[in-house]
Amino acid sequence: MVEARSDVILPVSPEAAFAAVSDLDHADWLPAVRGVRHIGGPSGGVGARYEVEAGFVGRHLRGVLVCRELSPPRRLVMVLEEGLDLTITVDVAAAGGGCSVEIAARYSVGSGPLAGAVERASQGAARRETARACEQLAGRFGRKVNQQRPA
Repeated sequence: MVEARSDVILPVSPEAAFAAVSDLDHADWLPAVRGVRHIGGPSGGVGARYEVEAGFVGRHLRGVLVCRELSPPRRLVMVLEEGLDLTITVDVAAAGGGCSVEIAARYSVGSGPLAGAVERASQGAARRETARACEQLAGRFGRKVNQQRPA
């Protein structure tokens, strides 16, 4: 299992930050994501399903992300419906005159003979992607502050 986390302090309210991170129809701040399309369930709520195309570790990936938890303006949890065991969690909290946003990705590639090696080889890229997501989210709000923490 690999877990990568990064966080950022934004100069906006938790509500404004949460509105941006939970609007997957406009997820241009996610660096690896090449396309997102709502394909079922409620729009923007628990059970919402999104077809996602992403590039990661030199591969083109396609899958369906499902919203499992939505607690505005605090928490969003998305999971990949099939294939890779992937959970993306976004936590938002008030901080100073703005808010803190933490993005975490936890995944497992399976139990095959090379699974552990693949996970170890992809850890650095996963950490860079979460850090880039925070940087790009901060850029959307006119500020570029990023902290990467080891998982």
